Amino acid sequence: MARAARRILSLLAITVFCASCRVDVNVNIAMKVDGSGLITITAVADAAVVKQAPSLATDLRFDDVKTAGWTVVGPTAEPTGGLRVVLTKTFQTPAQATEILANVSGPNGPLVGIALAREHTGALTTFHLNGTLQVTGGMSAFSDETLLSAVGATPYARELAAAGVQPADAVGITLTAGLPGAVKTTTGAQGGGTLSWTVPGDGSAVDVGTITQDKAPTNAWAGALAKGALIALAVWLIVCAGFIVYVIVVRQRNEHAR
Repeated sequence: MARAARRILSLLAITVFCASCRVDVNVNIAMKVDGSGLITITAVADAAVVKQAPSLATDLRFDDVKTAGWTVVGPTAEPTGGLRVVLTKTFQTPAQATEILANVSGPNGPLVGIALAREHTGALTTFHLNGTLQVTGGMSAFSDETLLSAVGATPYARELAAAGVQPADAVGITLTAGLPGAVKTTTGAQGGGTLSWTVPGDGSAVDVGTITQDKAPTNAWAGALAKGALIALAVWLIVCAGFIVYVIVVRQRNEHAR
C-alpha cells in the first residue's frame, strides 16, 4: 500500500525525458476543525510529455493506488494538450494525514517529515504543520525503491543527463494547506484562505512550520447570555423595588384616609 501511494509522484515524473517536458504536482491538505479532512494530489503533464508519450493516458495504471484507498479522476486531457490526474484520499485524524503524506513521499521524496497535529484546550484548538520540503538525489527522489530495483537505475537517467535536465526544470511541486482558524506563525505564502510552499529544485530545504488557532464561538455566546441575564436581573430588581414602594405608598394613603 505504501509503495502504491509513493508511485503517485513517480508515475508522471518518469516520463520526463526531454528538455522541454514538464510535470507539475500540487499536494493539498484541507483540514477541518475536528482534525479530519482531505488530501488532494493534482498532477499535470504538459503537451511536450504527451507528444513524447502519446499513449500515456492509456498506459498509466492506478489499480494499486485505488486499492490503497485513493479516488482517481483522469487522466483528463488539458486544453493545452497536456494531461491532468487528480487523486484524493480522506483522513479522520492528523496522524492519519501524516501517514498518508509519508507514504506519498517515501523515504527519499520531497515531503520530508511532513506532520500534522491538533491540540484542544477548552474553547481553543491549535493546529500544527511541521516538516521540510527538499529534493535530494536528483530525479531518483521521485521514484520508489521497488521501481529503482526493477530497472536498475532512475528511469531515463541517461536521457535526462544528456538533455541537461535538472529536477527544477522537469518537475514542479507545491504544497498547499488549508488549516482551521487564524494563522499565528507560518513560513508559507498566504492567499485565498490557504498557505503554499514551493519545493526547491536545487536541493535546498524549506521549512513549513505553521501554527493556526481556532476559538470556538461558545464563549462569546455564553458571555452575551451572561450579560443579558444580568440586565434582566437588574430590571427585575428595579420592578420589584418599584412595586414595594407602590404598596407602601398605597397603605400609607389608606391609613391616612381612615
